[in-house]
Amino acid sequence: MSAILDAILRFKLDNRHLSLALEEAGSGSPYQADHYRWWHRTLRDTLRRIPGVPDDDFTAHALLAATRADLVEHLVGQDGVTAERMRSQLANYTAKIVDG
Repeated sequence: MSAILDAILRFKLDNRHLSLALEEAGSGSPYQADHYRWWHRTLRDTLRRIPGVPDDDFTAHALLAATRADLVEHLVGQDGVTAERMRSQLANYTAKIVDG
């Protein structure tokens, strides 16, 4: 699970402007985009195989929210958080959610 989210975050870190444009295309919400629905389904299905994870559907949304392009841009672009720090924070967050 952590590796999947790390890959998403690394892509968004490396392609911040593209990621922002993709998430804002159309409705201004990533939740309507086909790629979001694919990632949500992928995470949800993975979470279903992990014993003890509560509400796999909501948890998938919450974990993806931690990788939103606007959040990445805010933390890296405005707050000066390094990519390494953000990746570490996401890994710790994911472990707490998934491992309980």
